Amino acid sequence: MEDSTASQRHADMGRDAYPALNIEHSRSQINRRPPPAKFGAIDVGTNSIHLVMCEISPEGDFNILGRDKELVRLGEGGFAHHVLTDRAINDGLAALTRFAKMASLKGVHRLRAVATSAVREARNGGDFVKRVRDELGLQLHIITPVEEARLIYLAVRHAVDLGQPDNLIIDIGGGSVEFIVGNAEDPHELVSVKLGSSRLAELFLSSDPPTISELKNLRRHLETHLGPVFKRIAPHHPPRCIATSGTAENIATVIAHRRGAKDVDSTSQLRVTRQDLKSLLTDLSGASRAERAQIEGIDPARIDSMMPGTILLHLVLKNFDLPGFDYCDMALREGIIIDHIARQRAHLRARATWPDPRTRSVIQLAERCTYRAEHAHQVARLAVSLFDQLAELHQLPPNYRDLLHFACILHDVGYLIAHKGHHKHSYYLIRNGGLKGFDELDVELIANLARYHRKGRPKKSHYSFRNLDSEGRKALRKLIPILRLANALDRTHYSVVDSVACTILLDRVRVAVRSDKDVELELWTANRQSESFEAAYGRKLEITLAEREPQESPSAEHSAHQP
Repeated sequence: MEDSTASQRHADMGRDAYPALNIEHSRSQINRRPPPAKFGAIDVGTNSIHLVMCEISPEGDFNILGRDKELVRLGEGGFAHHVLTDRAINDGLAALTRFAKMASLKGVHRLRAVATSAVREARNGGDFVKRVRDELGLQLHIITPVEEARLIYLAVRHAVDLGQPDNLIIDIGGGSVEFIVGNAEDPHELVSVKLGSSRLAELFLSSDPPTISELKNLRRHLETHLGPVFKRIAPHHPPRCIATSGTAENIATVIAHRRGAKDVDSTSQLRVTRQDLKSLLTDLSGASRAERAQIEGIDPARIDSMMPGTILLHLVLKNFDLPGFDYCDMALREGIIIDHIARQRAHLRARATWPDPRTRSVIQLAERCTYRAEHAHQVARLAVSLFDQLAELHQLPPNYRDLLHFACILHDVGYLIAHKGHHKHSYYLIRNGGLKGFDELDVELIANLARYHRKGRPKKSHYSFRNLDSEGRKALRKLIPILRLANALDRTHYSVVDSVACTILLDRVRVAVRSDKDVELELWTANRQSESFEAAYGRKLEITLAEREPQESPSAEHSAHQP
């Protein structure tokens, strides 16, 4: 509103001062924000070919427009002889033809396609690249193992807050495995070994079910070839492991189902413990192919490669004495996009604005839902202040402070759907918003906080409340009154409250509201939240306007200096 009013005012001034001036022509000369650019990344892998299409904003961030994949086994039957079969080449060309047409229909005219292990090692890989160029007009770049690892690192760094310690990142492909050691600043080790899950399955596991001898030979081969990699990584003492790509995703999905999960969302930060892997290995070891196909959550295309991938991950975790791994849903394809953006700009403006991936993800969801930014951030500021001052009462770990902050930013996004019941709509949008960097229970708590920021208390009969574990439910009951109180203190959405000061007494909590503006409606609304607060904390809540500090008037100051 302010921008449009100012523009109109300047236009009126132009008409009055310069009657002959062509105002419409002047307006056409104004620099407008450039439209988003569209870009596509194609990953020609050993087991499959993937397409990701995105829209890149002028600020350097990107939104995914669409994804697709084709299960083309370029490496099948070729690991021993290093040759792409005629069938694999024809299937690959058909998939790339379909992807090129799909991208064109989406308005994506700039594509970057890369090929990895299968094409890189094949003696006729160059012939395949030539046919792709001649028949499709698409340049297929065969990237080196180190470049592949670097692109994977870029993707993981974009999605996960790596911090200062050196993390161990593992990408298990069909033909090779990339080991990356790095933090939020740089990758310090980029290693690729020919130990891909499909390669190992083809070379070592020919029986159904695999024999004890085959499994021993597979494990011995892994230990021999992983030894030098482990020695190279050991001096970094990685505190955690992050795994990417299809094999790791499918292992994490199967284990999530084994824990009782019904709907598994791979955009959440799925976590797998070493004990989970050991238990899965025990069940896979003697299982036939038909029996493995019955495992809940298993990808039919990974029935054969599941065992080698699980053994490899277990060996890695055991060697570095790590408790488990986190699955990251970004890998090579997203790395291609991020690298493309970085080459276009000196730095990513969005990353500079929100360096933490979780904050960036929350803000992006809020913006997609056209949130009321000033109100959301005012509520978040007040809620965090209340959380800190009430620490001795709620005794919640510090991580809940961040989750409360994120919930405040997102609490009203449900208005995108409808005003009525918007708190319930907020729960749905957050729960299905694809937030990055959070595990499933974190997302569930944020969504529940938004769900209960107004009206009623959580009940066991509410499906949203049932999705939390016991710890999350206890925390939710203590956080709801804080969010409601902070929300009430911005009832007018004008950010009139400057700060709050809490005094904790034996039988009550006093909250003094500081403001030099009219906060009558805020105080009235906040006092109506006393029942919710008292039910959670067992103490009365008193909300008052803090007394203003007396200021000496100019006339008094003047008279004090009179002789």
